[in-house]
Amino acid sequence: MKHQIIMPDLGQTAAEGKIVRWLKRPGDQIAQGDPILEVETDKVTMEVESYKAGYLRALLVNEGEMASAMAPIAILTDEPEEAYDSATPAGMEPAAETDVPLAPASASEQLISGSQTSSLPPLEAARHPAATPAARSRARELRMDWRQLTGSGPDRLIIRRDIENAWQKQQAFGPASPMAAITAKSVAEIPHFYVTVDAEVTEMLQWRAQWNEAHPKLHASWNDIFVRAASLALKDTHGLNVHYRDGQIEANTTADILLVAAVESGLRLVSIPDPSRSSWEEHLRTMRRTLDDIQQNRVVSPPPRATPALALSNLGMFGVKQFTAIIPPGCAAILAIGAVREEAIVRNRQLKMEDICALTLAADHRVIDGITAARFLEKFQRHLKAL
Repeated sequence: MKHQIIMPDLGQTAAEGKIVRWLKRPGDQIAQGDPILEVETDKVTMEVESYKAGYLRALLVNEGEMASAMAPIAILTDEPEEAYDSATPAGMEPAAETDVPLAPASASEQLISGSQTSSLPPLEAARHPAATPAARSRARELRMDWRQLTGSGPDRLIIRRDIENAWQKQQAFGPASPMAAITAKSVAEIPHFYVTVDAEVTEMLQWRAQWNEAHPKLHASWNDIFVRAASLALKDTHGLNVHYRDGQIEANTTADILLVAAVESGLRLVSIPDPSRSSWEEHLRTMRRTLDDIQQNRVVSPPPRATPALALSNLGMFGVKQFTAIIPPGCAAILAIGAVREEAIVRNRQLKMEDICALTLAADHRVIDGITAARFLEKFQRHLKAL
């Protein structure tokens, strides 16, 4: 039986992705769960795994080329010598949600889809539930664990309607998430104040494009750059790299960053040890390893001895223009990063287009004043321009 492998639906802000590298070649046997290719979007490079076992017969998109979400990119068959029709009709419509028999795997809503209904036995499908991209995206928005649901699609495929129905049932009865206790403690104990600037990030985008072209196997996402620039700015701004503890101010000796990361069940706070001390290669590998560990619920590296003074939350990947974030207990500040957008600005009485990103720093007013917050944002912008 022939199956068309479909380009993953990579989220609401990514209509297409770049095939970075095929990890399997025509003729290779593929087991369920095997990584078969790497895909790059504006935000991240990820591996895509196969939910279907079989033999890879043809690649429809070459490495380095772009492919639209839900478009066919390869052909899989059940048997190695099985005859199949290699033609791909022009203008083929993306598969409907209920026609998707293959499931995403790993960190960023990957999905491999086939043109036929999955032949997995019912019990095996139950142990390995599949969900469409729309369902996984909606579950992430609602902070639901979709793996606990039974789908109403083919072979128990979980579709968006299943997520919506489960969410409605939970509204009547259900425990508060662990994040509720964290935010309640933060708001009750920490006097927040906010400072916002629009940062020009055109140089950052140019540097990222050049880096990714020169390092095809170690791409840098916008988030990777923001984390490292925040660590460098924190190292330069001693008045912000502090903690408030029992009426005393304690200074930190390292510029660790506490990253707010999204997982299937909600949000996770993960420490990134002092990115300012690492080379770019070391930093990118650490970020890939750490994010993959938390997405797969593996044990991450031991946290630093003290909670990082600065946390970072990036909602720009979801198209959020600007927002304010709540300081996690133990931190002195949190940097909220909005979407990168094109905007007309006036400089020296000349109108020009620039790439702009809104940065909002929420700071603990017990230990940080407005001047210190402003200096940190100034340093952060300088490090983005000095890449």
